[in-house]
Amino acid sequence: MSLASQQSSQPLITSVFLDGHSSHRALSQALLELNQCGAIYQGDLDGAVTDITYSVVKNLGVTNCQIWLYADNRRTFKPVAQYEAMATETLPQVINVADYDDYFQDLGQRQWLVVNTDDSNSSTNSFGNEDDLSNRDLARLPPYLQEQAQSITAFIEIPIYHDQQIAGILCCTQHHTPRVWQSVETTFMITAACFVALVISHASQQQATKAIDKYKRKLSLKEIERQQAEQAWQESQRFIQGLLDASTNILYVNNFVNGANYYVNSYMKTILGYSPYDIQQFGAQFLKQITHPDDIQNLHQARQQLAQSSNGDIIENEYRLHHKKGGWCWMLCRETVFQWNQDGTPLQIFGTATDITERKRNEADLQQKNQVLTELAMIDGLTQIANRRAFDDFINRAWADRTSAPLSLILCDIDCFKLYNDNYGHQKGDTCIQRIAQTLKEAVKRRPDLVARYGGEEFAIILPNTTTEGAKHVAENVKTAIQELEIEHHYSIVGRYITLSLGIATAMLRNEPSPHELIAAADRGLYRAKSNGRAQFAVGYINSDDA
Repeated sequence: MSLASQQSSQPLITSVFLDGHSSHRALSQALLELNQCGAIYQGDLDGAVTDITYSVVKNLGVTNCQIWLYADNRRTFKPVAQYEAMATETLPQVINVADYDDYFQDLGQRQWLVVNTDDSNSSTNSFGNEDDLSNRDLARLPPYLQEQAQSITAFIEIPIYHDQQIAGILCCTQHHTPRVWQSVETTFMITAACFVALVISHASQQQATKAIDKYKRKLSLKEIERQQAEQAWQESQRFIQGLLDASTNILYVNNFVNGANYYVNSYMKTILGYSPYDIQQFGAQFLKQITHPDDIQNLHQARQQLAQSSNGDIIENEYRLHHKKGGWCWMLCRETVFQWNQDGTPLQIFGTATDITERKRNEADLQQKNQVLTELAMIDGLTQIANRRAFDDFINRAWADRTSAPLSLILCDIDCFKLYNDNYGHQKGDTCIQRIAQTLKEAVKRRPDLVARYGGEEFAIILPNTTTEGAKHVAENVKTAIQELEIEHHYSIVGRYITLSLGIATAMLRNEPSPHELIAAADRGLYRAKSNGRAQFAVGYINSDDA
């Protein structure tokens, strides 16, 4: 049964007589009741926001409580819940975000907005600026309250954060009678907004689980701002513990300076095998003691980022943490400063750790498979040497990397290969191409060089840092190696055996247009070699039709 359906005949608790420790205890009790609301942890947004708005109205004694959330890919702003202690004006059904650009930009620059009134009909906001609600410009009100401006005497507006950005607002209003908000009431509203963020997070996790089964559910918890005395902190700690123990992630609160642990939930034992007592026995810097040595530097960098962070910033990093029984688990850690010293330095940090070991394993497997696929995509299936795609990639990179060093290219073509195929058959033709490919690969021995099948019976040899003379030497070796194979070709117009014609080109200048010019020059050299009788090599020159 929801909280809102359990209303009794007892009067609402108002903040008029709730002050000091009694008000804090009453509101803490209200938060503990909200913490037991099943709709929040079931991701039931409608049920949860109904209970939250009801609890705000009941425990703060306000006229109205509203929850607005972004919708339509953040193009509109819509009310998802409203609870009223007395009848007020009807809310607008939807607000176009583009129509109120100044308001929505300002919403992202502050933590909350509080407007108080006293019996003299004057008001102050949370920044201490005087304001007369009865005479003010209506445009200063949030756009969703402007139609109620004549009756509103005070209001509180709390941004709701989800995934490190504003998802909406929680607002309560007082109508007709003056109102001065107490700090404990502001804190209550901030915590209630966190509950809204929590139910949004649970709902998002349920959707993500249905769509992506490789990833663990992600729980995004926002910092609960506490500015109360030590006694108030101890009382609220019980509420926080109940909330955090319900999480399916490791949650911890540490001293920022010495790394001592104040709190860790029971899920630490489920994931890493350590009980809360085990963590306490580690003493100072417990995270550092169980972090993989290769990840210690990342841990230090995260602490430096936290030291320089602003209120509400979340620092995210991935570490390998040691399991009590051995081995390492990948954890995604999100940390935020939970309390600050009076001088503005961090005092305590709140952190969540999500097990992403399976995700990391899947990523590594996928990367390995992609590497294999990439390598296969670069290999010619028939000859098992580099294919045309690998040739294009290599020559473009070699062209981009060269400075003053020359880059040479040799294009090779099997002489009279069509006659060979037509008379000996395609199966022998394939065998011939395979033998020539392997002979080229053996003849070109330098590590930086590349031998590729350029297409059909054509091959290409890329020679980085090689002059024309050096390319001629390689061409001569290749020509000789092919002749020594003595692959019979009685139908050749050149001789008894298979021969190659080769075209050579060299790029010498850094400012030459593109590798296509080098390929064209080598092709001209190949044409000359064929025209001169085949079974030989000739040189082609860049930016020249004939040399």
